[in-house]
Amino acid sequence: MKKYLIFFPLIIGFIGLTAVLINKQTPAFAQSEVTTQASIEQAKSNVPDEVCVGTNLLTNPSFEGEYEPYVMPAPGHPDCQTWDVNEPNQYCERVKTADGWHPYWRNTPRNENWENIQPEYVPSLPHEQPPRVYSGDKSQHYFSFWSTHEAGFYQQQSAIVGGNYCFSIYGHSWSSRLTLPGFLSDPNDHGSLFQKVGIDPTGGTDWESPNIIWSDERMQYDEFGLFKIETIAQAETITVFAYSRPDVPVKHNDVYWDDAVLTVEKAMSIDTTSIALMSEVGTPESLTQTVGISLTPSLNWTAVLDTNDTVTPTVSLMSGDDSVTSIDITLDTTGLAVGSYSTTLTFTADDPEATGSPHVVPIQVFVVNDIYSVYLPLLDR
Repeated sequence: MKKYLIFFPLIIGFIGLTAVLINKQTPAFAQSEVTTQASIEQAKSNVPDEVCVGTNLLTNPSFEGEYEPYVMPAPGHPDCQTWDVNEPNQYCERVKTADGWHPYWRNTPRNENWENIQPEYVPSLPHEQPPRVYSGDKSQHYFSFWSTHEAGFYQQQSAIVGGNYCFSIYGHSWSSRLTLPGFLSDPNDHGSLFQKVGIDPTGGTDWESPNIIWSDERMQYDEFGLFKIETIAQAETITVFAYSRPDVPVKHNDVYWDDAVLTVEKAMSIDTTSIALMSEVGTPESLTQTVGISLTPSLNWTAVLDTNDTVTPTVSLMSGDDSVTSIDITLDTTGLAVGSYSTTLTFTADDPEATGSPHVVPIQVFVVNDIYSVYLPLLDR
């Protein structure tokens, strides 16, 4: 189903040698690591039952379109080929991923020749049985043959700091030492193939980062099950990950993913915590502060100045929708006597459940008799 005729002469010889090695090693794995059918079914009973709800923020969430060989950004990857002197180890011919998604895999350590192999990434099609596509025409498929892997893919998206993000995706695997009738996993002789999903709330792309919030991992054999995780964004970019690892180098360690969803609960983020200006009496000063505003789609906001204020700043816009990314607030000390002046500007989203709302920005103006400057001596060695 996944081996190409052009490779058969090489693979047949490899299988003959590898099968001997596997036959010697698999029993030890089976006793210590292979999970029973009962525990597999128990894990499946804990599958989330609802996808993330809201506007899907992902690019190509259904893994459709053309699957071209992946070109790694510089400096490339040791497992990939050199196709140009200016792009060493960047052309990954055996890694064909759906547009919008980026692969990753571990390649060290390799204490055995079957360990931590680069999986082959290919699309799966609807005619395959059991169903390897959850919906649409394709799903993302990758596999390691008589070998293990730690691998998956990721995608970055813009985020709102403080927004509660939800990532869900359907996945399953085929894991078996032999090719059984029906192309099913062998409940007694499989690769202990685990899957999970994660979100990096800081927007990184390192799949080994301690910042990633991971779901529980489980074996999801032969039928699609939902994987899901939620977390709060800590940066203006967020990254979602799909991950898998088989512990045993069986013949079929194949992974399938489809229908990914990334949503965010309604949220508002204001990038300014306070504004202040100081000037000498009789020497007016002016300050314009740009305040960044981030909103989830279809959310509106309003800004209100404290009615008991002692200073009135000029605000370029007092309301807007998610298309407004910033406003200007201007302070001016012209005509002000010595003293301190203050007000607050409160931003509020039109949905009372939106996180980050309301957001209060204290504004202070200080007018003094004199401003003294202190200069440190410059030391020359």
